[in-house]
Amino acid sequence: MYVHDEVRLGSENTLICYVTGFYPPRLTVKWTRNNNNVTQGVRSSQIHINNDGTFNQFSTLKITPQEGDMYTCSVEHSALEGPMTRYWDVQVSEPSLGPSVFCGVGVTLGLLGVATGTFFFVKGKESAGIIPH
Repeated sequence: MYVHDEVRLGSENTLICYVTGFYPPRLTVKWTRNNNNVTQGVRSSQIHINNDGTFNQFSTLKITPQEGDMYTCSVEHSALEGPMTRYWDVQVSEPSLGPSVFCGVGVTLGLLGVATGTFFFVKGKESAGIIPH
């Protein structure tokens, strides 16, 4: 099970459950969100035959991920003793702060250096009597 696009909280996305290698070509796919059955936003592709004579199918679920959500895709098939379930929980990767922090520190140090240099430049000219009071 995987998402179609990069995960952004509150932004619509699609969960994809890919089932392959089953025979006979009849199965049931069920979705849950936080242990509650979900039927809205579910679509299933046609069943396609693989080169080895088994079959595959995609099932998709439109979602709007929220922090802490847990989704499952459960497959029921006559060749299985019970449902085969895959889990997906909402995980959003935090953007890296490294480049921003280094840039901010660099700019701050640069400005501090310019201010210090200007201060000593002006102070040096005053002590030499070049700048009138």
